[in-house]
Amino acid sequence: MLERIDHLVCLVPDLAVAARYEQLGLVLTPEAHHAGMGTANRACFVGASPENAAYLELLTVTDASRASAAGRQDYVDVLGRGGGAAAVTFGVSDIRAAAASVEAAGYAAPVSAVHRPDGSKVCDIARIDSRGALPFAVSLIAYPETWDARFERSKAAGRFAHTFPLKRLDHLAAMAPDLDAARSFWADVLGVPVHGEIRTPAMTILQLKVGDAIFELLGPAGPESPMAGRPAALASMAAWEVSGPLDEAVALARERGFTCSDAEAGVIPGTRRASIPAAELGGAGMQLLEYV
Repeated sequence: MLERIDHLVCLVPDLAVAARYEQLGLVLTPEAHHAGMGTANRACFVGASPENAAYLELLTVTDASRASAAGRQDYVDVLGRGGGAAAVTFGVSDIRAAAASVEAAGYAAPVSAVHRPDGSKVCDIARIDSRGALPFAVSLIAYPETWDARFERSKAAGRFAHTFPLKRLDHLAAMAPDLDAARSFWADVLGVPVHGEIRTPAMTILQLKVGDAIFELLGPAGPESPMAGRPAALASMAAWEVSGPLDEAVALARERGFTCSDAEAGVIPGTRRASIPAAELGGAGMQLLEYV
């Protein structure tokens, strides 16, 4: 049912934080205000092909009462706590069929259309009322154009013309309140079975493959794990595969004024990783990943 991770929503107090992404060498869309929703955004598109294109949405609340009335009180609440990653939106081709499947499992997923100020349609979106089954907001999205056409239009608009070597979204992650319950919800309601499982002394990672990317469900390996007791939440981090050597990306990030960790072996077998802290990017940390 879910075909791809379309985008990660990061709540920021002010869209001026986008300047930090531009400093890193990333292209962002112009500021856009959402009519009747009390929100505004800028977005960073990353991808090497239609199959792996995704974006990070920097979203701010411009009118809290209007955002609340539009069903986005959770965004207001996240921003009140300082912001950070708040929601994940998954791409589907037939949103009404996907929403009907979710509703058949007992979870409301009303479909609504989003339009530009000129009246043209942006997309159809369905926010899933998971009733606490997920510790973050999840939506389905479908666009009037095909994924290929959307990628080519975005490419022609220069949205992928970054000078920092992000290649594709590799994975997002969330702490699950109960790994077994989370496994069942994702498989039975969202149609995404576990693709892989990684165990370390500290944690268990259930990997859910959605299109070309992975969504990770994290849980403590046991009661003595340092992760035990962590609140269930979406991780304020996105892991991006880099094009070219990781060490070059690390050096470039440092040259451009960011605190980037040294490259080290990743938890995912066959990877090396480094990271730029969330505090330097408006609340969404950036893990840089290289497959070796």
